[in-house]
Amino acid sequence: MNIKRQYSLPNCRLLLEGLAAEVVADSDLTRPIVSMVFHVECSFAGREQRLSGGKALLENLAQAVSAYAQEFLSGVRHPMPVKPDGEAVQLIRSESRDLHHLRCYPKPADGEAIAPIQIDLTTVQLFDLVEAIDQFFADTRTLPELTLQLAPASRRYRQADVPVVQRSAPFLVGAGSLAIAALAIFLVPVPGPIEAPERRLGETASQTENATSEDDDDDESTPESEASESDAPPSGPALSAAELADVIAGAQQIVDPTELDFIQRYTRRQLEDTWQDRAEVSQDLIYRVSVGRDGAILAYEPVEGTSAVVDDQTPLPELVFQPTQDAPPEAIAEFKVVFTDNGVLQINPWAGYQGTPTLGPEIDDPETLAALGEALAETLSERWQANPDLLSEELVYRVGVTEAGAIADYDPQNAATFELDSETPLPELLTPEAAGIGDETVVPQEPLGQFEVVLRKDGSVEVTPFQ
Repeated sequence: MNIKRQYSLPNCRLLLEGLAAEVVADSDLTRPIVSMVFHVECSFAGREQRLSGGKALLENLAQAVSAYAQEFLSGVRHPMPVKPDGEAVQLIRSESRDLHHLRCYPKPADGEAIAPIQIDLTTVQLFDLVEAIDQFFADTRTLPELTLQLAPASRRYRQADVPVVQRSAPFLVGAGSLAIAALAIFLVPVPGPIEAPERRLGETASQTENATSEDDDDDESTPESEASESDAPPSGPALSAAELADVIAGAQQIVDPTELDFIQRYTRRQLEDTWQDRAEVSQDLIYRVSVGRDGAILAYEPVEGTSAVVDDQTPLPELVFQPTQDAPPEAIAEFKVVFTDNGVLQINPWAGYQGTPTLGPEIDDPETLAALGEALAETLSERWQANPDLLSEELVYRVGVTEAGAIADYDPQNAATFELDSETPLPELLTPEAAGIGDETVVPQEPLGQFEVVLRKDGSVEVTPFQ
């Protein structure tokens, strides 16, 4: 049975196609083990070229990316011999700070060498490539026998010491094999607990406006003001900065990869929607951000040389939420958030992923999926009006739909969607509460049908099952 496995990031997609292992008594029939891969494809948002080959390409790509990540982070050369005769892969640093050359040597045809394929990647695209490979090695159901052979670089290649912060500012890696190998070389210490400054932990602007509005309406009796006690927001004195820092330091860390992934995407959406004055950022601003299970940003701390005086250039002061003593956070997720000087937002779990995230409970009945896909295509076709002046390429999304047909979740799949998301009908159609996404969790509690949606420049819409 042919099986496809896809590892998708906003700017990179790694697609594997292979055969399932023979079924054994204790095998997971819902997600069989892929024992052999015969086709590998790696593509990037905004790039027409793509890498295509077999298992050798996958192995060589993983090795090349690992070596390049080590060199990039450590400043120590990690040379790899390139033999242009078997889908060899090479990564070369460009003179430009934000450009990297990914070069692949295809197999010779009829004994004649073929010119190498070169794809110029931005640092963001390179980061997503690292994460995609990291997710593949964390997936125990795909080529479990394949491991990444790692070795530290020889000391003879060591250069003069350069602070790791300067080397890695524009580049993040996950917590899987690639990241561990790259960072362990110099035994980078684990950052200490957050010390949240008191001035950052006030109410958000929207909370203040709501409180003022409620004060003005105290003398009026309206149905809206007669909320039950169980529906009312938590009351009690707010946690001080020191109290909140202690609570966060002792709170349970959210490590479930699926929950962490949903919180990450929810946080990204909050920050993308509220980061307005991106041109004001003249250098990368890096923060350690603590987020509750419900997606509320509880605290943030500038790290790696970022000054607190530039906080107002980010949306963090506007979004931070102040818990009360009656309702302290029970569990938190921590992220490394980078507001880059080129207006691109980067967010990654502070300690990486401990496993491969899923999409939560899914609808898998073929007839139900077919009906939901047709209804989704019809709904989007009625509302999608492409703007040729803005749209330079098609917009690709993963969209999660409830059994009742409500759009409860969606996730951009290429770079253009981040800039033009508000031009699509998806934000208006989004109803997360239909899947149980609400005040307590951002993870769907109801099964969703997952679809890939392509909004094209000509105004057409394509909907297919997401793989």
